[in-house]
Amino acid sequence: MPRKLTGVRRKRKGWQAYVEVRGKLYTRQYPLETPLSEIREWRATMKKRLGGRSSSPYGFAADVKTYLAAPEVTAMPSIKQRASHLALWVEALGKDRARGTITATEIEAVLQEWLVKLSPVTVDHRRTALLSLFVKLDGEDAANPVRATKKPKLPEPDARDIDYATIARILAAMPTEQSAKPGAVKQLSLAKLRAAVIAYTGIPPGSLIKIQRSDLDLEAGTFRLPARAKGKGARARVLPLTAEGLAAFKAFDAANAYGEFAVEALSHSFKRAVRRVKADPRVRLYDLRHSFGAELYRRTGDLATVARFLGHADGSTVTTRYALGANADVDRAAADAFDAARAAEQVRGKIPNRTRKPARRRKRRIIKRLRKAS
Repeated sequence: MPRKLTGVRRKRKGWQAYVEVRGKLYTRQYPLETPLSEIREWRATMKKRLGGRSSSPYGFAADVKTYLAAPEVTAMPSIKQRASHLALWVEALGKDRARGTITATEIEAVLQEWLVKLSPVTVDHRRTALLSLFVKLDGEDAANPVRATKKPKLPEPDARDIDYATIARILAAMPTEQSAKPGAVKQLSLAKLRAAVIAYTGIPPGSLIKIQRSDLDLEAGTFRLPARAKGKGARARVLPLTAEGLAAFKAFDAANAYGEFAVEALSHSFKRAVRRVKADPRVRLYDLRHSFGAELYRRTGDLATVARFLGHADGSTVTTRYALGANADVDRAAADAFDAARAAEQVRGKIPNRTRKPARRRKRRIIKRLRKAS
């Protein structure tokens, strides 16, 4: 019997199984040697007999509030996004209904409606938020209507990098001062400085928020990339800075740009600059990170190095997407090399130039006529 199991705890030299249905707790005592399957069967039977999954008597909206108040959920880096996704589910499914009455058919209908207007990645994030709520409140082993729905088919990762000449133009178009009313003292705009750090170090916006002055060693040209909880997670690591990355962090430090900032506001400022320079309207703030990763792969050809600089977990398959931006260069170089080899062979005469044949035939015909005439 595992030490940590949803709905089971040690009590009186045995196991106590428990299940909460519609706000009421039901328990049953089992000897230590009881098979796990028997306990799971009892919990599933109780839920089915007494009215389905555990549900708050105050409705689905109250369940969402309970879930978001859990310490491990509150500590999530993406807590704001998770809360906004669940708010959309409350609006779509109804706030006053019992959670146990929500069916997979209803959830699937909402997912399909969203897929018509939104990207599969966004819809998948919303589905994950609802799945996490049911797992947290009902337990990993409980029947879960979200699992019975189709996971949106995610698109294959594509190359999202931008050439650094375009990045320089976009950064130059971002304002250096905040907009202010006439006569008011203008303040330095930190958006441009933060975007430059992302562009020349590849640090994600969520990690940049956590950067403190103690994480920078500007004399040694290094910075400490904070640990990341995304995906499999990645430990903190000290990384060297490129010349442009060092210059960006020096400007960041001089302006005391440390601390919390609204990533959405930074993204809007960046997108406005994209429109000013008439760059591809699909370019987004996070593409700066992709650009750094793709350029690093072009220079090193080593995905493990790219993973370390970008803060990926060891062996992460996500890192391979940063090679996509360099693939076009490799393919172009291969085509150019092929053309050069063909041209060299033609010069050496290894491949006959067929355009010369008609000229040789005409020459032979002229010689033949001259001989007949003589």
